Amino acid sequence: MPRQPSSASPVRGRPRDPRTRAAILVAARDLLGRGGLTAVTIEAIAQKAGVSRPTIYRYWPNAPAVAMAAFLEATGADEAAKSPRSALAGLRAQLHALADAFAAPTGRSVAAMVAAAQSETELAKAFRNEFIARNRDATRALLERCIDDGAIDAPDDMELTLDLVFGPLFYRLLMGHAPITRGFVDQLLDTVIPVRR
Repeated sequence: MPRQPSSASPVRGRPRDPRTRAAILVAARDLLGRGGLTAVTIEAIAQKAGVSRPTIYRYWPNAPAVAMAAFLEATGADEAAKSPRSALAGLRAQLHALADAFAAPTGRSVAAMVAAAQSETELAKAFRNEFIARNRDATRALLERCIDDGAIDAPDDMELTLDLVFGPLFYRLLMGHAPITRGFVDQLLDTVIPVRR
């Protein structure tokens, strides 16, 4: 009797190992801290992490994407967003972590290079995909929890609200006319997302 094809599609190659991913990000963070974005190359990451170049490409499309993923993880914004505290406190902690990251030397280096990049360069795409998109997703989830908790009213347009939160942050980041501080973040949140009294 002929063998029936399996309903599950076969997995090609070896499964991704979270330890390998972590080693790559640690290497990229170290390179980023020592030499800025230009120091984060696939060759340098592979050598420092003790992995092959194809292994890195299994996780990210290019070096800027690895650098941005490493920078985002270094900010602690993801962990702050998952805080067991109230959703409102988690949201504030997430944006405070971003403010702290951009105030640090590595953050200022990243900001300068992103500001100088053309919109369709690999660096700009990596910033949008690895940094902006992931932070927006985390903030959206926190805002939805705030609504469920009754801490804030549901906005008429969630996407517009997210733009109003992140727009001023990235405007200051790209224009460099004023710093991104925790105080600025607090003022921004109090203006854009009024808390129920």
